[in-house]
Amino acid sequence: MKTLSLVLLIGLAIFASGFGQERTDEKKWTIDPVTGDTIYSEATIISQSEDITPRSSMIIINPLKFLLFYNISYFHKINDGLAVGGGIQMPTISGLNGFGVNAEARFYPKGKNLKGFYFAPNVSYNNLSSDGSDASVSITSVGGLVGWQWFPGEQFAMGLGIGVDYYFFSGDSDVYTKLDGTVPLLRFDIGYAW
Repeated sequence: MKTLSLVLLIGLAIFASGFGQERTDEKKWTIDPVTGDTIYSEATIISQSEDITPRSSMIIINPLKFLLFYNISYFHKINDGLAVGGGIQMPTISGLNGFGVNAEARFYPKGKNLKGFYFAPNVSYNNLSSDGSDASVSITSVGGLVGWQWFPGEQFAMGLGIGVDYYFFSGDSDVYTKLDGTVPLLRFDIGYAW
């Protein structure tokens, strides 16, 4: 729990530092060449900058998910308001084998694709089995989340998201169907965009 809190705190600090204004105080002395008078002036300039680096592709990992799965995802810009992506994952828990795939569509209402606020429906499929057993379980989920993607560096990507997934279990036993249900979703992404 301490690691999760620390990751969220660091992510929030980086997120907050991405929004700011720049203040420049300027003092100027000039000498009138005709009269020889000295003219003194002061100015305070406040400016706000916006990152307009074009990005059409992004590769990300979710380190929080490493507790259960190694994972990597790829997103591609379709237009200014939509990006689609897919990923693969494998279990990190010893004695557990299998694979998983996921797909997600990200809608950016402000039209700043791969940057800023988004909402995303998603679907995933996992097939898992344990060592020494022929039995396996299939896990399918559908869900949605809202999130924020930003770039603390030109190509370094970070994102936070929160949402909910509904899981459907199926396998060689009827026990799995009793596990169907809703699970909250927390995402912290880091990656590379170009």
